Amino acid sequence: MVKYIFKRFFQSILMVLLVVCVVFFLLRLMPTDYFFSEDELMKFTDEQKYAKLERMGIMEICHVCKGKGVIDGHQCEECRHGTSFGTGYVNRSVIAQLGDFFRDMFEMRVYNAKGKEVKSIESVNLWKYLSMKFNGEDPFKDKLKDDYHVKLKFNLGKSIRLEKNQYVTDVIGAKMKVSLRIGLISLVISLVLGVIFGVMQAMFKDRLIDHIGIGYTVIVNAVPHLVIYTVIMIAGASFFKLPMRYDATAKNPGLTMVLPIVCLSIGSTAGYMLWTRRYMVDELNKDYIRLAKLKGLTDQQVMFRHVLKNAFVPLAQYLPYSILLTVGGSLLVETFFAVPGMGPELTLAITRYDLTLVQGIVLLYASMGIMGVFLGDLLMTLIDPRITLTGKEGVR
Repeated sequence: MVKYIFKRFFQSILMVLLVVCVVFFLLRLMPTDYFFSEDELMKFTDEQKYAKLERMGIMEICHVCKGKGVIDGHQCEECRHGTSFGTGYVNRSVIAQLGDFFRDMFEMRVYNAKGKEVKSIESVNLWKYLSMKFNGEDPFKDKLKDDYHVKLKFNLGKSIRLEKNQYVTDVIGAKMKVSLRIGLISLVISLVLGVIFGVMQAMFKDRLIDHIGIGYTVIVNAVPHLVIYTVIMIAGASFFKLPMRYDATAKNPGLTMVLPIVCLSIGSTAGYMLWTRRYMVDELNKDYIRLAKLKGLTDQQVMFRHVLKNAFVPLAQYLPYSILLTVGGSLLVETFFAVPGMGPELTLAITRYDLTLVQGIVLLYASMGIMGVFLGDLLMTLIDPRITLTGKEGVR
């Protein structure tokens, strides 16, 4: 089993890398103008643009004319047919660019005592740093003051347009904290309420509480979410005097989180109610439940000792996935309540053509989604010993 777990883990890692590579290749098909901010497009000369693209590793100096653009008084044929139109630069191989992306993914940066990065000292990628350390050299020798220290940082480049010149990891980290806080609270609320009401529906099937639960589920899934969010926002502001917009700087910021959390919980609660009821009703019709009742167990004992445990197994598979994806936030809720989280960030990055930020967010979503499925399978084996991860035919 351990061998199979490691196999699945490495398969998940490879899948994440594959997604990143595909997105990287697709983004490199975009025109090079999208690697500049709007100000740079207006102010930079062609030479300045090509120089920046060279620093970014997207273009390189033509090896035929050595960057001159002409050979013996004639325009260089090598770079004339490229995108630089004879200015001495040619497109760099996408494979080489991808290699640079993975090589520089981990960096050693220098920070002062206040925790701010020292811009005057250039960062060094991890592999170069380890290589120099192994050879007895120090890339930061004679550059570090007493209050300076070196940190290992994850590097996905810098935002080009949306959060200009800020590290993508810093942008994602700041947004992710807000989405994670709201998402986890709403997930706990929806999971607890959904399972409890789902159990009650199964226990009192075809009675009033079951009909109410089914009606709630149908309404939540049938009515557009924006309509439900509008009703909740108006009701919360009118009857409970709750703030209509999220504000982290408010006197009581917790109150500004109430309405977004309620809106996030509405749909998830209905989903957990629906599936808990379905799985429990399926279990109640099985032979071992009839046998347990014949042995003298009460309905409550059968429901909580046997039915709920077995019915929760399918739900548990998606629980890690749901927890990890809370970092992604909700586009509708966060936009509706002006929450500065991850929800609208990918849409904004795409509309502003911030390619490095799009790349970083896709990497985050791919990692969370694929690892969530892997952890869900592991959780199922812990809850239900009948499930084994062996890779043999006929078992999970």
